[in-house]
Amino acid sequence: MAAVTTKDHGDDQPTPFEEALDKTGNGLYNFLLVATCSLILLAIGVDLFGFSLVVAAACDLNLTVSQKGILTSLPFVGILLVSYLWGYVSDTKGRRFTLVIPLLLSFILSCISSLSPHWLFLGFVKFLCVCFACAANSATYTLVGESCTARVRNRYMLLMTCLILLSPAVAGVLTYPTLKLDFAVEMSWFSIVYRPWRLLIVVLAIPSGLGALAIYFFCESPKFLFNSGRNKEALDVLRHIHAVNHRNSKEEYTVQTFAQGDYTQKKDMSLLRAMFEQSAPLFRAPYLCRSLQLFYIVAVVYITNNSFLVWLPYILNLIRLSMENGTATGNICSLISRPIVEVGNATTRVVSIFAFFNFLISYLQDRRKAVLLSILTLSSISGTCLNLVPEPISSVFFFMLFTCTCLGMGILASYFVDVYPTSYRGMAACLSIMVGRSSTFIGINVVGNLIFHHCQITFYFWSLLVLSSAVAAWFLPPDKPALSKTSGV
Repeated sequence: MAAVTTKDHGDDQPTPFEEALDKTGNGLYNFLLVATCSLILLAIGVDLFGFSLVVAAACDLNLTVSQKGILTSLPFVGILLVSYLWGYVSDTKGRRFTLVIPLLLSFILSCISSLSPHWLFLGFVKFLCVCFACAANSATYTLVGESCTARVRNRYMLLMTCLILLSPAVAGVLTYPTLKLDFAVEMSWFSIVYRPWRLLIVVLAIPSGLGALAIYFFCESPKFLFNSGRNKEALDVLRHIHAVNHRNSKEEYTVQTFAQGDYTQKKDMSLLRAMFEQSAPLFRAPYLCRSLQLFYIVAVVYITNNSFLVWLPYILNLIRLSMENGTATGNICSLISRPIVEVGNATTRVVSIFAFFNFLISYLQDRRKAVLLSILTLSSISGTCLNLVPEPISSVFFFMLFTCTCLGMGILASYFVDVYPTSYRGMAACLSIMVGRSSTFIGINVVGNLIFHHCQITFYFWSLLVLSSAVAAWFLPPDKPALSKTSGV
C-alpha cells in the first residue's frame, strides 16, 4: 500500500509511521523518558563500578587477592553470557518488558547479596544480579530511539551516554559517606555481622530499583508495536505521547491509521533456533558489511578507553612521586618501570571531564560522523605524541586524549538504532555490548602485560589500531539533517 500523508485536520488516510511519530512532538513525555533511561544506565554503571569498592571494603570476608579478582570479574562475565539472550527478548517481547522485570529482579538480588555469609554466595548472587541488570544496556537506547522524533533522538542518546561516563564518579560519591558510617549489627540467623560495606551494596542498587519503578509508568516502544503488527496498540501509545507532550486529550491526535508496515508472522521454533534466526540477518546481506564495520569500531573504542584508563591512577601517582623525589623527567614510558607506593583515584575526575565533553557533543547531532572521525583521529595522534614529548605532564595530557574514544559510545549507539530495522535493533545493540565488554576484558589483560615491558611499542601499535577504526568510520553512512531525517520500518 502506498504511503499517503494525513491532512492536518485529520482523516482516515494511512500515515507513514515516522510521520505519525513526528506529530507527537517533543515534550514532557520525551524528557521524562530520557531522564528515566539515563537513570537506568547510570544505575548499571554505578552497580558495576561500585562493586569493586564493595569487594575492597569487605574485610570480614577475609578475601585473598585471587578471590577479590574473581569477584570483581564475575559481573563482566555475566554481561558476556546473557547479553545475546536479552537482545532476543528485546526484539521479541518488547523494550519496556526487557527493562521493568529484569531491573526489579536485579535490585532484589542485590539486597539479598548484602546478606552473604560467604564470598562464594556473594559472587553467585551478584553474578545473577548483573545477568538481569545488563538487559538495560541496549533496551534503553532502543526505547528512546523508537519513542522520540528523528529531530532529537540522536541528541538524546548522546546525552544518555553522559550518565554512563559519570557512573564511576557517582559510585565514589555514594561509597564514601556510606563506608564512613560506623556500626556492626549482629544477625545470627544469617551468620553475619551487618557492617557498612553490606549497606553499600543496597545503596548502590537503589538507582536500579528507582529505574525499574519509573520505567513501569512509560509505554512500550510504538515502533516495536507497529512492527509487530499491533497497530492499534501503537496508535494508542502515540496518542498518549501526544497528549502528555501537548497537555491535551488523546482525541486531538489527528492520525487514525498507519501506512502498511513490514510485519511478518513469527514461526514456531525452539529458543536456540529463534535466537539464531534473530541475529543471523545481521551477518547476511545487506547488513553484513555494516555489522562488521560497526562492531569493529565498537571493539576499538571500548578496548582503548577501558583498557588504558584503568592505569591512569597508577600513572598520575607515579608522576607525583617522581616530582616529590625530583626525578620527574621523561615521558610516561620512561617513568613506567619505577616503583610505586600508592594509587590515587584520578579516574573519577577524568570520566567527569569526558561526560562534560559528551554533553557538548550532543549538540552536534547532525555532524555525528565528523565528530566520531575527529575523536578517533585525535586519539590516534595523541597515542603517538605521548611517546614523543620529553616530559611527563604533557605526556599525561596526551594519554588522557588517547583514552577519549569513550566519547564515541553514544554516537555508535545512535547508529545501531538508525542502521537496523526495528526487528533487529535490540539484538544488534546487545551484540555491540558483548563485543565492547569482551574487548575490554581481553584488553585489560593484554595492556597490563605489554605496557610494563614494551611501553612505546604498545602505544604506537594502539595508535595504528585506533587509526584503522577511524578509516572504518569514514565509510559510515553520511549524516542527514535532523529535520528531514526519516527511518525505515
